[in-house]
Amino acid sequence: MNQAIAYKLVQPSSNKRKLRSLCAWIDTNIDKPIGWTDLSEQSGMDHMELQRQFNDYLKTSPMQWIRHRRVERRKVSMEEVMGNSLNGDLNT
Repeated sequence: MNQAIAYKLVQPSSNKRKLRSLCAWIDTNIDKPIGWTDLSEQSGMDHMELQRQFNDYLKTSPMQWIRHRRVERRKVSMEEVMGNSLNGDLNT
């Protein structure tokens, strides 16, 4: 089989794996500033490839994904705070 064809057949799952790994890294580092350089260094993809992969697999841009994850993290934190506050009020 031609090497170029073999690469194209392997590329999608490889990119999906890289993207999955990058998203896990983003979640781990969500409280820190994350820029394009960080994303490129972590994924091994350049700016355009990152844009393409996020759009293809997640239907959003990398920076929108990061903003969304931060909002979700804040929601969970607020729910925990409110839940703990309510539980404390109920126990007194």
